[in-house]
Amino acid sequence: MLTTTPLLPVLFATAATARLTDRAAPDTVSHAFDTAGLPVPLIVDDAVFAPPAGTGAEAPAGLLLWVAGLRQAGAARVRVEPVHPSLPLRVPRMDRDGRRATARASVRTHALCVVEDADGVALAVVALGTEGDAVVVPCAPAVYAPVDDVSPAEASRRLRESVMRALAAVEAQPLDEVPDLPWRDWQADLSGDHDDTRHTALAALTGDHDAARSLHTALHVHSSLSSLPVPAAAGGDAVGPALAAVHSAAARVLTTLTRQR
Repeated sequence: MLTTTPLLPVLFATAATARLTDRAAPDTVSHAFDTAGLPVPLIVDDAVFAPPAGTGAEAPAGLLLWVAGLRQAGAARVRVEPVHPSLPLRVPRMDRDGRRATARASVRTHALCVVEDADGVALAVVALGTEGDAVVVPCAPAVYAPVDDVSPAEASRRLRESVMRALAAVEAQPLDEVPDLPWRDWQADLSGDHDDTRHTALAALTGDHDAARSLHTALHVHSSLSSLPVPAAAGGDAVGPALAAVHSAAARVLTTLTRQR
């Protein structure tokens, strides 16, 4: 699987949380982005937090300086929220300017990042461009409380099972309208049968190779299925629901595993 710019929001959220919890040293964060071949994000516009302490964004801030300001503002973690017309929109409400500022980035990376405090209250939404430029916008103080909230282990298990069901459906009824996707690679990754070399950057930040593997696979599933406007409508009655289920499971892994501290 290729490392692409959709990895950026996941790496950004994981890196910010790793610094907020002192799970990773600053050098580790920088090295993780270098390992992934991605730029360390630069906060180019911040209408919520000021680098570093809230007196106005005098100049663009690098990720590490910006996180110091987050800590002072009471932030505890940054989560990833996958964005696609077929997925529930769990991004907190923003005003018109905020929606405009984040729309283009979410189309390109298929995700937005949400800054939370220790109680799960949203403090801001962050949109990352493909060059590592980040825009921070205010949002409603919504509490993260989905009805179907699950543990990281359960989210990963559900993704693995949904991939297996989708693979069986696609093999039983191959159709031209369904992309040729690496189902068996995803299944092997989620079963722990592949080495961890492609997951090095995320593993350095999570401290957990299994979590890094699940995140990386979920990201690739989400990015791949995002090419379908409505996965549930692709492939007929058997394949469509299986595609929708695996897409939903991948989205839940991305949010659930980036929220763990």
